[in-house]
Amino acid sequence: MILKWQKVADKHAWILAASKESRNGVPFHVCLRMIEAELLAVEQRYPVDARRVIFTGLSGGAMVSHAVAKFHPQLVSAVVINTGMMEDSFMTEDYPSEKLAVFLASPTDFRYKEMQRDRAFLESHRWKTKWIEFPDGHTLAPDNLCEQAAQWLEENLH
Repeated sequence: MILKWQKVADKHAWILAASKESRNGVPFHVCLRMIEAELLAVEQRYPVDARRVIFTGLSGGAMVSHAVAKFHPQLVSAVVINTGMMEDSFMTEDYPSEKLAVFLASPTDFRYKEMQRDRAFLESHRWKTKWIEFPDGHTLAPDNLCEQAAQWLEENLH
Protein backbone atom coordinates (compact mmCIF):
# COMPACT_ATOMS: atom_id res chain seq x y z
CA MET A 1 0.00 0.00 0.00
CA ILE A 2 2.91 2.37 0.62
CA LEU A 3 4.13 1.96 -2.94
CA LYS A 4 0.59 2.28 -4.35
CA TRP A 5 -0.17 5.54 -2.51
CA GLN A 6 3.31 7.15 -2.40
CA LYS A 7 2.87 9.45 -5.44
CA VAL A 8 -0.57 10.53 -4.28
CA ALA A 9 0.69 11.21 -0.77
CA ASP A 10 3.62 13.24 -2.08
CA LYS A 11 1.38 15.29 -4.37
CA HIS A 12 -1.10 16.12 -1.59
CA ALA A 13 1.51 16.51 1.20
CA TRP A 14 0.01 13.60 3.11
CA ILE A 15 1.79 11.60 5.77
CA LEU A 16 1.60 7.96 4.70
CA ALA A 17 1.88 5.07 7.13
CA ALA A 18 1.06 1.39 6.76
CA SER A 19 0.74 -1.59 9.04
CA LYS A 20 2.73 -4.73 8.35
CA GLU A 21 0.73 -6.54 11.02
CA SER A 22 -2.76 -6.02 9.62
CA ARG A 23 -3.62 -8.96 7.37
CA ASN A 24 -6.19 -11.68 6.85
CA GLY A 25 -6.33 -14.12 9.72
CA VAL A 26 -5.46 -11.63 12.49
CA PRO A 27 -8.53 -11.20 14.75
CA PHE A 28 -10.06 -7.72 14.55
CA HIS A 29 -9.56 -6.95 18.25
CA VAL A 30 -5.82 -7.70 17.92
CA CYS A 31 -5.47 -5.83 14.65
CA LEU A 32 -7.33 -2.78 15.94
CA ARG A 33 -5.18 -2.59 19.06
CA MET A 34 -2.03 -2.66 16.88
CA ILE A 35 -3.37 -0.04 14.50
CA GLU A 36 -4.35 2.27 17.33
CA ALA A 37 -0.82 2.01 18.77
CA GLU A 38 0.77 2.54 15.34
CA LEU A 39 -1.35 5.62 14.66
CA LEU A 40 -0.46 7.06 18.07
CA ALA A 41 3.23 6.57 17.30
CA VAL A 42 2.85 8.37 13.96
CA GLU A 43 0.92 11.21 15.62
CA GLN A 44 3.64 11.62 18.23
CA ARG A 45 6.33 11.83 15.57
CA TYR A 46 4.59 13.91 12.87
CA PRO A 47 2.13 16.83 12.75
CA VAL A 48 -1.00 14.80 11.99
CA ASP A 49 -4.31 16.62 11.59
CA ALA A 50 -6.65 14.19 13.36
CA ARG A 51 -9.59 15.56 11.32
CA ARG A 52 -7.96 14.24 8.14
CA VAL A 53 -6.95 10.66 8.97
CA ILE A 54 -7.84 8.26 6.16
CA PHE A 55 -7.67 4.47 6.34
CA THR A 56 -7.38 2.33 3.23
CA GLY A 57 -6.87 -1.27 2.31
CA LEU A 58 -7.29 -3.91 -0.35
CA SER A 59 -9.65 -6.80 0.33
CA GLY A 60 -9.06 -7.83 3.97
CA GLY A 61 -7.29 -4.52 4.55
CA ALA A 62 -10.44 -2.76 3.39
CA MET A 63 -12.40 -4.75 5.96
CA VAL A 64 -9.94 -3.59 8.63
CA SER A 65 -10.52 0.01 7.48
CA HIS A 66 -14.24 -0.54 8.02
CA ALA A 67 -13.46 -2.06 11.44
CA VAL A 68 -11.49 1.03 12.50
CA ALA A 69 -14.42 3.23 11.44
CA LYS A 70 -16.86 1.05 13.39
CA PHE A 71 -14.94 0.47 16.61
CA HIS A 72 -12.66 3.54 16.77
CA PRO A 73 -14.56 6.27 14.92
CA GLN A 74 -12.57 8.96 16.72
CA LEU A 75 -9.46 7.80 14.80
CA VAL A 76 -10.81 8.06 11.26
CA SER A 77 -12.34 10.74 9.04
CA ALA A 78 -12.50 8.71 5.84
CA VAL A 79 -11.93 5.28 4.35
CA VAL A 80 -10.82 4.24 0.88
CA ILE A 81 -12.13 0.75 0.22
CA ASN A 82 -10.33 -1.09 -2.59
CA THR A 83 -12.24 -4.23 -3.61
CA GLY A 84 -13.22 -5.14 -0.09
CA MET A 85 -16.36 -5.47 1.98
CA MET A 86 -17.67 -4.70 5.43
CA GLU A 87 -18.14 -7.52 7.92
CA ASP A 88 -21.88 -8.15 8.25
CA SER A 89 -21.72 -7.84 12.05
CA PHE A 90 -20.51 -4.22 11.74
CA MET A 91 -23.86 -3.14 10.29
CA THR A 92 -25.66 -1.94 13.38
CA GLU A 93 -27.90 1.01 14.16
CA ASP A 94 -25.18 2.65 16.26
CA TYR A 95 -22.71 2.70 13.37
CA PRO A 96 -20.80 6.02 13.26
CA SER A 97 -22.15 8.71 10.98
CA GLU A 98 -21.06 11.65 8.85
CA LYS A 99 -17.71 10.46 7.56
CA LEU A 100 -16.35 9.95 4.03
CA ALA A 101 -15.85 6.79 1.99
CA VAL A 102 -14.38 6.17 -1.44
CA PHE A 103 -15.11 2.80 -3.01
CA LEU A 104 -12.62 1.59 -5.62
CA ALA A 105 -14.73 -1.16 -7.13
CA SER A 106 -14.55 -3.55 -10.04
CA PRO A 107 -17.70 -5.07 -11.55
CA THR A 108 -15.74 -8.31 -12.09
CA ASP A 109 -14.70 -8.52 -8.41
CA PHE A 110 -16.40 -11.18 -6.30
CA ARG A 111 -17.07 -8.52 -3.60
CA TYR A 112 -18.78 -6.05 -5.96
CA LYS A 113 -22.34 -6.63 -4.70
CA GLU A 114 -21.23 -6.43 -1.07
CA MET A 115 -19.47 -3.14 -1.81
CA GLN A 116 -22.71 -1.76 -3.28
CA ARG A 117 -24.52 -2.91 -0.13
CA ASP A 118 -21.86 -1.28 2.06
CA ARG A 119 -22.13 2.01 0.20
CA ALA A 120 -25.91 2.06 0.72
CA PHE A 121 -25.44 1.22 4.40
CA LEU A 122 -22.93 4.05 4.93
CA GLU A 123 -25.12 6.53 3.08
CA SER A 124 -28.01 5.53 5.37
CA HIS A 125 -25.71 6.68 8.21
CA ARG A 126 -25.09 10.04 6.52
CA TRP A 127 -21.68 9.17 5.12
CA LYS A 128 -20.73 11.00 1.96
CA THR A 129 -19.46 8.49 -0.60
CA LYS A 130 -17.68 8.38 -3.93
CA TRP A 131 -17.92 5.32 -6.21
CA ILE A 132 -15.06 4.76 -8.68
CA GLU A 133 -14.97 1.70 -10.94
CA PHE A 134 -12.17 -0.05 -12.79
CA PRO A 135 -12.24 -3.25 -14.87
CA ASP A 136 -9.47 -5.36 -13.36
CA GLY A 137 -11.19 -7.53 -10.74
CA HIS A 138 -9.91 -8.18 -7.22
CA THR A 139 -6.76 -6.07 -7.37
CA LEU A 140 -5.42 -2.62 -6.57
CA ALA A 141 -7.06 0.19 -8.48
CA PRO A 142 -4.98 1.99 -11.11
CA ASP A 143 -2.88 4.94 -9.95
CA ASN A 144 -5.02 7.53 -11.74
CA LEU A 145 -8.08 6.35 -9.80
CA CYS A 146 -6.20 6.61 -6.51
CA GLU A 147 -5.45 10.20 -7.48
CA GLN A 148 -9.12 10.74 -8.33
CA ALA A 149 -10.04 9.41 -4.87
CA ALA A 150 -7.49 11.72 -3.24
CA GLN A 151 -8.82 14.77 -5.07
CA TRP A 152 -12.36 13.99 -3.95
CA LEU A 153 -11.19 13.53 -0.35
CA GLU A 154 -9.29 16.83 -0.45
CA GLU A 155 -12.46 18.58 -1.63
CA ASN A 156 -14.60 17.01 1.08
CA LEU A 157 -12.46 16.68 4.21
CA HIS A 158 -13.05 19.51 6.66
